[in-house]
Amino acid sequence: MLLRGFAMFAVVSIFGMGCGGAEVTDDAESGVQPGQDSAALATSCETLQTRTCSPGAETGCQWANGTFGECFCQEIPFNKWVCLST
Repeated sequence: MLLRGFAMFAVVSIFGMGCGGAEVTDDAESGVQPGQDSAALATSCETLQTRTCSPGAETGCQWANGTFGECFCQEIPFNKWVCLST
């Protein structure tokens, strides 16, 4: 019984370390790497238009020429993104 207890403790300890425990800093929460502006993180409108989506969803994007756009998901049976320049 004691051996089972030690084995269980070892398994919980090993898997417990994979669950985190590290302190999160403010820089890590923003999702923006140093030297990278948020515009570079915008999804490409051209890429979105080739993907399927859930009807009713909306998102912003950026065209290849740098202008921003808005995309909305078409209703069933199409389920494709439609993007327009803003």
